[in-house]
Amino acid sequence: MTARLSVDTESRAARLRRLAVLFAIELRLKIVTELYMRQMSPSQFFREFGGGSVARVRRQFKALQKHGWLRYVRSAPSASGKLEGIYRAPELAYFDSEMWSLLPYSIRVAFSWNSFSQIAAHIRAGIEAVVSEERPIRNLTLTPLRLDPIGRKRVLKAVDAQFGSVYEEQKDALLRASHTGEALMRASILHIAFESPVGGEVPITPDLVDMETEPMTPFPERLFPVFDDETCMQIVGETNRRRLSATQFRQEFGGQPSPVYRRFQKMRDYGWVRKVGEEKRRGATEVFYRATRPAFSDSGFWSDVSDSVSRTKNWKAFVRLSASVKDAMKAGTFDSNPDRYLALSFVRLDQQGWERMVAELDALLAYILEEQERAQERMRETGEKPISMLVALGAFESPKELVKAP
Repeated sequence: MTARLSVDTESRAARLRRLAVLFAIELRLKIVTELYMRQMSPSQFFREFGGGSVARVRRQFKALQKHGWLRYVRSAPSASGKLEGIYRAPELAYFDSEMWSLLPYSIRVAFSWNSFSQIAAHIRAGIEAVVSEERPIRNLTLTPLRLDPIGRKRVLKAVDAQFGSVYEEQKDALLRASHTGEALMRASILHIAFESPVGGEVPITPDLVDMETEPMTPFPERLFPVFDDETCMQIVGETNRRRLSATQFRQEFGGQPSPVYRRFQKMRDYGWVRKVGEEKRRGATEVFYRATRPAFSDSGFWSDVSDSVSRTKNWKAFVRLSASVKDAMKAGTFDSNPDRYLALSFVRLDQQGWERMVAELDALLAYILEEQERAQERMRETGEKPISMLVALGAFESPKELVKAP
């Protein structure tokens, strides 16, 4: 999680280059996520989560420390008796709404779909674990809303406030556990809030094209060249707006032919643009590109589930949520506003912390429903057209099988 920033083009480029360090290797994201929950050394991380080898993990720790993603805390003896650095992550990889709005639409929708796909895998595993192992869960609630602009703003502000309190509760739980010795559970807290296409206006979005093939490169590593190179980001942005060739790009924005052509090819290799046509010009072939959209395939979210799971209330809510997210992304409403919410927060809590989180989610849902009633009263007076939204909330103990590092 980062601070709210006022972002201009220059600071956006600097911020994205720093994020590129994190996305360059998928393992780095895992390291930062885990070390935001607790202090660890490279060897401790490797023993619990893997990551190839201790040496590989140690290299990633050093790279992350160099760029401020990790902070050295102290030294402690390792299993071999040698002193080893203990580190923590001061922040998570997180886009504030202003930074998010500056990204090309095709990147936003691809990021959103990839994030939801990962979240869906955790939700499914959490629901299955509840059924088979009777683990604690705060039921997944899916709440459709009809709001005016004031109500929408208030609901998102309330979700944002509760999202922030999750990590404050983790700090309190760590302090309590240091005195009581209570073992902490690894919990996942879900906040999703977005505009639905049901009964509302569908926004005008860029004319994106389907990918040629799904890249084999892990999604975070696909982001690296775009975030690391402002020209690549500009290529993706321009191809969101129109059909464009490398020659046209160079004529309008400058640059030497070979570097520009190589960047177009790189964006094609990573799946961010696709060839949509070509024209013969003076014996040469000019190739034109458009930005791509992800393949919205969700069959894996709920395939091969047991009957005991499929009959549960939580599973039925999960199926509806997946379909609603997919429909909103295809319609363009999911990312129509940059302040939408899509977050699964991983925290370590004691029993008191868990109970407080569940109570806070229940209170948030009650507030949201009350705000809908107030919005309906205002709309009866103003005649404003309602905004359709969907809010999903939940909490469950994170299944251990999903915590291993890439």
